[in-house]
Amino acid sequence: MNCNSQNSMKHFPVDSLIFDLDGVLTQTRKTHKEAWREMFDNFFKENKHKYGKQDSVSENDYQNYIDGKPRYQGVKSFLYSRNIELPWGNTDDPPGMETVCALGNLKNVLFNEVLERYGVEIYEDAVEKLKSWRQLGIKTAIVSSSKNCKKIIEVAGIDHLFDTRVDGMVSEEIGLSGKPNPDIFTEAAKRLNARPENSVVFEDAISGVQAGQSGFFGLVVGINRFDNKDGLLNNGADITIDSFFELDITDEKLIKEYFSRPGKPIFPDNKEIFDIFSRKKPVIFLDYDGTLTPIVSRPEDAIISNEMKATLKSLASKFTVAIVTGRDKEDVENLVNLDELIYAGSHGYIISGPNNLFMEHPDSKKIIPKLDEIQKKVEKKLKEKTVGTQIDRKRYAIGIHYRNARPEDEEIVYDIANQILDEHKEHKIGEGKKIVEIKPNIDWHKGKAVEWILDALELSEKDNIIPIFIGDDITDEDAFKTLQDKGIGIMVGSHGQKTFATYSLKNVFQVREFFNKLIELYNKK
Repeated sequence: MNCNSQNSMKHFPVDSLIFDLDGVLTQTRKTHKEAWREMFDNFFKENKHKYGKQDSVSENDYQNYIDGKPRYQGVKSFLYSRNIELPWGNTDDPPGMETVCALGNLKNVLFNEVLERYGVEIYEDAVEKLKSWRQLGIKTAIVSSSKNCKKIIEVAGIDHLFDTRVDGMVSEEIGLSGKPNPDIFTEAAKRLNARPENSVVFEDAISGVQAGQSGFFGLVVGINRFDNKDGLLNNGADITIDSFFELDITDEKLIKEYFSRPGKPIFPDNKEIFDIFSRKKPVIFLDYDGTLTPIVSRPEDAIISNEMKATLKSLASKFTVAIVTGRDKEDVENLVNLDELIYAGSHGYIISGPNNLFMEHPDSKKIIPKLDEIQKKVEKKLKEKTVGTQIDRKRYAIGIHYRNARPEDEEIVYDIANQILDEHKEHKIGEGKKIVEIKPNIDWHKGKAVEWILDALELSEKDNIIPIFIGDDITDEDAFKTLQDKGIGIMVGSHGQKTFATYSLKNVFQVREFFNKLIELYNKK
């Protein structure tokens, strides 16, 4: 993609770039951390008789309880981690009082003393790329939880590089919540007249990447300045970089993945879809891998997070929720372990749920022995010809994973599958993300399973309900197509082919935020 002028950017899908300050553009993190450490060390020393001997603020403490949060919230969060609770106090409490606000104010005094003494260092890689991106005509914002943001960017000489600023002072003036709430990011996008789903967030803090995902931003970039790559990725970063020189936001592959997703993007202020749910109650059908858990190299490692599990439990207390997956029913039941859900395994060949709901496909007795026979042949051929492939034997299908295989093994896997089909005409191929399935050639799929569940629960003809299916894989297209005229399909990410889904969510983090939005909507009723 050639983007050498503003004219060439006319149809560029990125509206704005939103930068956190500390740890992303400026090197005041060390200054902040030292001020926090000195403040808490003095507090613990003076109150040793109350709280006993307390360790100093560690790097892990700083990342998990302080970094990226508004000052007073940082005080409260860190003290809570030490089982200490202080009165909140007032924002004008002077240093020396034993309140959250007084400690926060003391930290600010210490920080400003160091700032005046040593000035501000900038990250040259970030500032150089920021300048080059501004030359493309892209709007930029600086966001920070700090009330010192304006002073810092002026001292650093970079204040002219931003079209707007949303910091601790602005947040206090208009009542914005701090990270991990997305308020400061969404306010910045609003001031830039930019849409969150068409904007990029740059963050180095866990609370910041969480906020970026909560705001449904198109791309959340974790800046790995402090060897925290896994923490950033596990909490909401879409990608991480060690240096800004690694990133080209005009790269066609990046644009396609994050800003050209199929379907209409869902975001918090999306009126259309939430208006539908205000009038009709959703019946929710979900895939598992790639929808409730991120895609991983080995299927057995796809463990649902405690946060997603808790959200699912809340969701199921208000709505009918079914998981319709290619996994075996018993497998997904054990992984999720919530009795209030309906489970449809093997693309719906077997279904069970509360109140004795049960169905197993009538052809199951003849399906399983044939698959046992085919499995032995597949295992032998894979062992002879491939490296790194993995057999995933399901009750009603044989999955061949090639995610961890050699690039040339993908073609070999398909050749093996086609050879098997030549010998066993009563079977067919199913495709997914880095997986080929050999399954019975029967007119049964996830869409049929959805219809069966709706009929069994006597929901098919009710005008006040609307079924929705959320999935990420090619196998979910059967459900999307089935619901085209009577429900809603929501694609998670993209599988690279045409979709029948109407809407899209970017990833698992946004799926959970979508659930939370639905719960919030129905709590207001």
